[in-house]
Amino acid sequence: MDFLVLSPPVCPPSEPPSGAFILASALCGHGYDTGFLDLSLEFYHRILTQHSTTPGVLRSVDYLSGTPQYDPMTHRSAAGTLHRAFKGYSKSHPGWTLTAMDLTPPAPVHQPSGLLRLLLTDDPFLPLWNATLPSVLSRYRPRRILISVAYLSQLTAAISLARFLERHGIEYIAGGSLLRSLHATGKGFNLLERTFHNIDVSNGANLLPGIEAGHFLDKLAYPQILSQQSYLSGRPILPLTLSIGCYWSGCLFCPDKDMKYIQMKTTGLEQFMASIPQHVLQQRPVIHFLDSAMPKNRLRAVMPIAKHFGLHFYGFARPEKRFADHSFLRELARSGCVMLQLGVEGGNDALLSRFNKGIHPDDAKNVLTGAAEAGIRTYVYLLFGLPGETVSEREDTRRLISETIDAVDFLNLSIFNLPRHCDLIHRAKEFNIILNKYDALADAIELYRPFKTTNSSESPRRAAREFITNRFTSDDRIRQAVLRTPKWFRAAHLALMNISGRN
Repeated sequence: MDFLVLSPPVCPPSEPPSGAFILASALCGHGYDTGFLDLSLEFYHRILTQHSTTPGVLRSVDYLSGTPQYDPMTHRSAAGTLHRAFKGYSKSHPGWTLTAMDLTPPAPVHQPSGLLRLLLTDDPFLPLWNATLPSVLSRYRPRRILISVAYLSQLTAAISLARFLERHGIEYIAGGSLLRSLHATGKGFNLLERTFHNIDVSNGANLLPGIEAGHFLDKLAYPQILSQQSYLSGRPILPLTLSIGCYWSGCLFCPDKDMKYIQMKTTGLEQFMASIPQHVLQQRPVIHFLDSAMPKNRLRAVMPIAKHFGLHFYGFARPEKRFADHSFLRELARSGCVMLQLGVEGGNDALLSRFNKGIHPDDAKNVLTGAAEAGIRTYVYLLFGLPGETVSEREDTRRLISETIDAVDFLNLSIFNLPRHCDLIHRAKEFNIILNKYDALADAIELYRPFKTTNSSESPRRAAREFITNRFTSDDRIRQAVLRTPKWFRAAHLALMNISGRN
């Protein structure tokens, strides 16, 4: 085998971790024999096996992994049952806290040196490595091993995995979006260089000689899946991307504004869909597009391809004026789009304009109603706690959602984090921002800066949190949309929810 792509715990066990899966698909698409092993999936299944006699666990696993379309309340109950089983992890590993999407060690998770010291005395991942890796390595004998780290929740296990390979004299390359982000826009990348002996932040381009970074994903094919475990999803969710960067790239708090926007060739998408194994096709897979935002013309190029292969799909879109075309949205639904993740963000035009969001609340309303009428599920992203945000501006957001609630299926209520690298940092004085420092150890990685504003006596984040709790969800219909949005397995399962009037 040319490449073995490893994804360490933990990522949600409902779909393949996107960065690792896409990396493996690109290598396979370029003609390399590539295997993909989701060690996080293996990790969760080991825990579920240990709780197989716990009442309701097997029934919940069967429901989440065998139901093509979920009932929201039954899904909530099943996910809660599994989460309670995951919480029991701390009984056998005191100090460690496990959920369906995160693993918190008994050490500062932002401090690589502290995590390394912890693992020297308490490494709960060793049984998994010993049970899984030797047979895979001896059978496939990969020439190169790649460790993909996309989330902070994977960092502790990634350090353990690197140490395991080093002790056995096996070379590896560590990479992934977390490491790339820290290298490009964060603080503390040098701390990771001391932890991982070999790091590549090239987005995969350095792995293939003669391939430019922007064209690495032009060729994609379904990789060789090495795990025998099933994802907890009623239909396979296959993560893909059609671009690098963001086509808007204008928001004042965008950390990747300097990143060049590059669109992949749609031939890569066609190549990937044609390579999906028959046994996967029989399970009616859904494509999860991970682009920061898919422009209308890009979706037009995707629609005939998805329709030809009979595959459903969903992804992110900006609810801008060009999207407020109800005939286009109906065509999008007929082509297989089952959900749009819409960055509505706020209901006040002045606030959105102040941060150069490039969208208008009236257009967002139109997109929401048009998508819902077409039968497309809507997953609405709202952002509270922006510097200088007023109570009146937050009320406008609540009012927008209240007025369009029949078209709102799911809600993501986010509270603003200030990236360390963005225009707002350079224009802090103009926006009355006072930059603070974390009360953390000096040798810690950071992607964000704590802040407060000169024109408010309280933290914008705290004020936003209080508004969400005490005011925003006081509307019963809004509260129902929040309750309908599962806390766990959110990324993959929303597109499979049974919502009246939706595809």
